[in-house]
Amino acid sequence: MSEGPANQSRRVAILAHNLRAAGGLSVGRNVIAALGRVRPAHRYLLFMPRGVGYEDVPKPSQSESRYFDRGEGWARQYRYERSELPQAVREYGPDVVWGLGNFGLRRPGCFQAVLVHKPHYIYGPQFQRMELFRYRLLNAIGRRRLGRCLPSTQLVFCQTRTACDRFRETFRYAGRTAIMPNAVSQMTLGGDATAKPAVFDRLNAKFVLFCLTKYYAHKNLEALAEVFRRYAEDLRDVAIVLTTAASDHPSAARFLEQLADPRCRDHLINVGPVTQAELAGYFAHCDGLILPTRLESFSGTYLEAMQFRRPILTSDLDFARDVCGPAARYFDPLDPASIRDAILGLKTSPTLRGELVAAGEARMTSFFRDWDSITADAMDEIEAMLRKG
Repeated sequence: MSEGPANQSRRVAILAHNLRAAGGLSVGRNVIAALGRVRPAHRYLLFMPRGVGYEDVPKPSQSESRYFDRGEGWARQYRYERSELPQAVREYGPDVVWGLGNFGLRRPGCFQAVLVHKPHYIYGPQFQRMELFRYRLLNAIGRRRLGRCLPSTQLVFCQTRTACDRFRETFRYAGRTAIMPNAVSQMTLGGDATAKPAVFDRLNAKFVLFCLTKYYAHKNLEALAEVFRRYAEDLRDVAIVLTTAASDHPSAARFLEQLADPRCRDHLINVGPVTQAELAGYFAHCDGLILPTRLESFSGTYLEAMQFRRPILTSDLDFARDVCGPAARYFDPLDPASIRDAILGLKTSPTLRGELVAAGEARMTSFFRDWDSITADAMDEIEAMLRKG
């Protein structure tokens, strides 16, 4: 732990074994891929989940990969994190443990940094009332677990200033924090924007919005169904393309059943999960992004819309304004009339659409960077922590 040169080779244990889906999966895969490009001199022990794409991610040349198979579920993960994972880290003897998935170790035996990006841990119960009791309980357990590892954590990354402030307030944390934002995945940027998804062939006469998200309770997708149940006539030439699956969540199948309502059937079109390579085609052929979410840390979907020059409609909440700024038109996610008015306002005003797109381009240029830059900055913070001892 003594001070050394800035380019000193370090041993780094990366904990990404619990980043299996959605935004967490994107963070884990993109950071691990970037490490080999921006910090190739370090040695890495990489803990990753099996079967969700990490096997295909290019790894740093001086790295060892450990794949975790959750098998029977949470019970298996609990045993792994309580005994097998800490023992493997101790045997490796790292200079620093970097937990990418909201947690570190209670007794790492070295320096530790943690990236916190699960919003349920930093927002109060009023933001989670729509969640099932089972998930509220799991979130409470996770929040407690995060709190227990903080005394052994010297550096906490949050994705925005808003998230950082909420984290400090929630955990009364007085240690070092730094901002580590999100970025558009290289796999998304490499997609073919000229490839027109088949769903758009039957929506040519409509104003089409893209709602890119799996089903989670906090995504508030039921609000969209309620909008069309109430205002189908006002929105008769509007359609929203959804990307959910019944397997996303215990409540997902019930939500999908609502789409059979005659007032929703021709307006809420579910295509199921799409790959990152397909996203370019969806963004290129839609008229804008809509996201009625009630809880986020940093949704990379906002950046994808800006990257592909699409206007954004989203919730008037602090996390959205922090990321989108003037690149979005905001609505009250609890008020169907407010959502309807935002949709109609965007649909009927080419000027507004142009202003939002221009603002998004400016933010992508001024505020946001690629994963290599983000990972390099994070490693700068970690290395400075190690040098200071």
